[in-house]
Amino acid sequence: MQSFDHPLPLIEADYREKLSGIPELLREAGAEVNLCQLKTGDYIINNEMIVERKSADDFVQSLISTHLFIQCSRMRKTGLRPFLLLEGNPFKTSHQIDRQAIKGAMLSVIASWQIPVVYSKDQQDSASQMLMLAKQELQRGEWVNWSNYKPKRLKNHRLRFLQGLPCTGPVTAGRLYEYFGSIEAVMKADINELQKVGGIGKKSAEKIKQFISSK
Repeated sequence: MQSFDHPLPLIEADYREKLSGIPELLREAGAEVNLCQLKTGDYIINNEMIVERKSADDFVQSLISTHLFIQCSRMRKTGLRPFLLLEGNPFKTSHQIDRQAIKGAMLSVIASWQIPVVYSKDQQDSASQMLMLAKQELQRGEWVNWSNYKPKRLKNHRLRFLQGLPCTGPVTAGRLYEYFGSIEAVMKADINELQKVGGIGKKSAEKIKQFISSK
């Protein structure tokens, strides 16, 4: 039985990341990994952090297309703590681009967008880095004086509450809140109503309702 004193790192991974092999590496390392469709980012860690993973080639390509800064903007708007995971050496790609442009982009991500850049060598190292972030976040939570904790946004606090329901990560919590409009409405919803929310099937709805109703 898993001890509640040492919870498993919880990681939501975009289904397109399956081909990278990283979600499976994270599972093998002891994390609880759920594949789903994420609108923003590639990974959400412990419902607190959002990670955009880019290979060196992807990073340079997104810089050329200017999509890099659009993704930075989207991550900042999630209310989660954003990270850019840069996999490989962006100065050694097939793209013909000035080194100063790459350096400038990195500085812009860090300074202008205030998004930390985490570097990794390969997929194995990327999995290791994210697992380390997840474990540090769990340990950090043990040190927080919750009596003095005040959520920056009431909505985020409500979403955090909904994420405690079975089969409910940050994406599903957001859909529940958007569909029902309040925590109270979610609590009163029956199984059929819960299934009207995207991503919640019959089994998930039954587990949620059982959790809410059980004494």
